[in-house]
Amino acid sequence: MRLGVVTRWVTPELVAGVLEKCGVRDKKPGALPAGFMVYFTLALALFQQDSYDDVAEQLVGSSRELSGSIPNKSSFTRARRRLGPLVLQTVFRELASPLAPVGVEALFTAGCGWAR
Repeated sequence: MRLGVVTRWVTPELVAGVLEKCGVRDKKPGALPAGFMVYFTLALALFQQDSYDDVAEQLVGSSRELSGSIPNKSSFTRARRRLGPLVLQTVFRELASPLAPVGVEALFTAGCGWAR
C-alpha cells in the first residue's frame, strides 16, 4: 500500500484545517513543514517494517517543498516535537466515526440475549 491511498481520507485540506484548529504554523524558514510531518508520522505508523530513512526517502521524493533532499534524523525529531500529539489526535477525531448502523443498539436492548 502506498501513502497516496491515505490522502483519499487524510486530504491536504483536512490536514490544513486541523493545523489551523490546533494553532500549529510553520514559523521557522527551512524547517520541515507541519503538513508534511503529519503525513510522515502517519507513514511511520503504516510502514513500521521500513526504516526511518526509507520512509523519509519515499515522502521527500514526492514533496516539492523539500526538493528531494532528505533532512537528517534530528530535524525530523524536532519537527515531530513541534507538531505535538494534539494534531494527530484531532486528525483521528475528524475521521473516526461509528461503523455500526444507526439503531443497532436497539438489538442489544430488545432481549436478543447478545448483551449478556
